[in-house]
Amino acid sequence: MNHLRFPPRRAMALAACLAASQPAFAAWPVIDAAVLAAVTALNTSVNAMHTNLYNLLYQIGTAINQQTSKVSSTVEAAARAQREFDTAQERNRRYEDARQRYVVAPSICSESASGGAAQVAATAAAMKGSVRSRGGVPITNVAIAQAVNSPGVPQEVDAARASNVHVQFCDADDHAAYGGSKACPAVSTNMPGADKRVDSLYIGAGPNGKAPDLTFSQQQVEAALMYVQNAYRRSVGPQLRKGEADTASGAQYVGLVTQLNAVLSAAADPAEQQIVDSTPNPDTQQLLKEALQSPSASAYFTQVASPRARATNVMSAREFESFEVGRRYANTAYQSDLQSMGGENLTRELIRVNALNAWLLAGLKSEIRRSNIISGQVLASTVRQEYEPILAQKYRAVSGRMGGQ
Repeated sequence: MNHLRFPPRRAMALAACLAASQPAFAAWPVIDAAVLAAVTALNTSVNAMHTNLYNLLYQIGTAINQQTSKVSSTVEAAARAQREFDTAQERNRRYEDARQRYVVAPSICSESASGGAAQVAATAAAMKGSVRSRGGVPITNVAIAQAVNSPGVPQEVDAARASNVHVQFCDADDHAAYGGSKACPAVSTNMPGADKRVDSLYIGAGPNGKAPDLTFSQQQVEAALMYVQNAYRRSVGPQLRKGEADTASGAQYVGLVTQLNAVLSAAADPAEQQIVDSTPNPDTQQLLKEALQSPSASAYFTQVASPRARATNVMSAREFESFEVGRRYANTAYQSDLQSMGGENLTRELIRVNALNAWLLAGLKSEIRRSNIISGQVLASTVRQEYEPILAQKYRAVSGRMGGQ
């Protein structure tokens, strides 16, 4: 084997080159490992970042899905609640409509009282005949019964009888004038002036300053009858006996008394009707029994009823009418009845009130007619007073020309 031989200078140069090239070849593996490590770390970091990003996006997506589900559930719940609310509202509306149409209000019990008003008025009209002279009205006071129910007596006898009755009704004015005498031994504490005061017709006889009574007690009725006797039916002349009435003059006397009584009947009619309308009316008992089942009507009855009505549950026609009006207008408890009404029930109540007004107007019309009748008789009396002497004078002149007186 032949060996290559280099010159010394060339051999040294080659050795130097080899020495210089060895470190370079030895460094390649070190550089590759570092790069690989760096790349591996980078890949790991990138993969971790991808994992974190994936997890983040997954969580975001999950959150979005959950939120969407919540919104959807909320919307669905709201829609369901609205549907249930609308259903409940419709059900309540129908229930209220049915209640207004078909439910009977507690105040309906008092309406039966209005339905009996005509019956009460008819009974009161029929009772009026009993308060006339010897009409049959019961009078417990003997002195008043004698004055009211006795036939006509001379004026002086009638005046003495009125004085005898007035002893029990003496008032402060009488006592100041002739107190201590037989005509006024003492001032009446129960009914002063009852036989001479028109209050006996309006509010009922009683002590000074008393509250009005629209249903009279028996004593108040008798005091009112005595007032009518003194004011309207006091004696003008005595009643004839049978033998006296058979004479010609007696017949004329009877005719004059009859004509007088015809006028006095009209004059006393309003006062007598007032007494009857203030007398307990039996037809009101059942009507009140039904009406007082209404809480508002019962409350008003307790508040304003007269002592006689409270004790017996029987009212006069006048108090019954006032009760019917007052329990709507002057009764605060009635406002509760109105608050509970609506729809057709409220319309019915409005119709009832209008009907009540019509009834009251009809009664007012009847009272105006009575007043017109009395006014006509007053006018007739005035005309007679004016024309009687003129006609008498003319009749004498005509009789003289005809050969008479």
